[in-house]
Amino acid sequence: MSQNRNKPILRIYVGQHCWSCEEAVRLADEVKKIFSSLSVELIDLDAKECRNVDDVFSVPTYVLNGRTISLGNPTREELFAKVSASLV
Repeated sequence: MSQNRNKPILRIYVGQHCWSCEEAVRLADEVKKIFSSLSVELIDLDAKECRNVDDVFSVPTYVLNGRTISLGNPTREELFAKVSASLV
């Protein structure tokens, strides 16, 4: 378990009302397949346990290692470049 704590993490915040979040889910799946050393979490802001997320005000929002890297969906190339740079 301690290995997971040190693993870089990409959190993608989505919502059920979001028409572009399907693309975010697809991008998350691609990132998971290509970057096995990265932990990827999809967080549904409409879920009851996520009601108090203050740092996210739009969906989709991409947060890599605690830093917002994109409001809205980045291109596949932009996302992969940012993830790759974080793994160096």
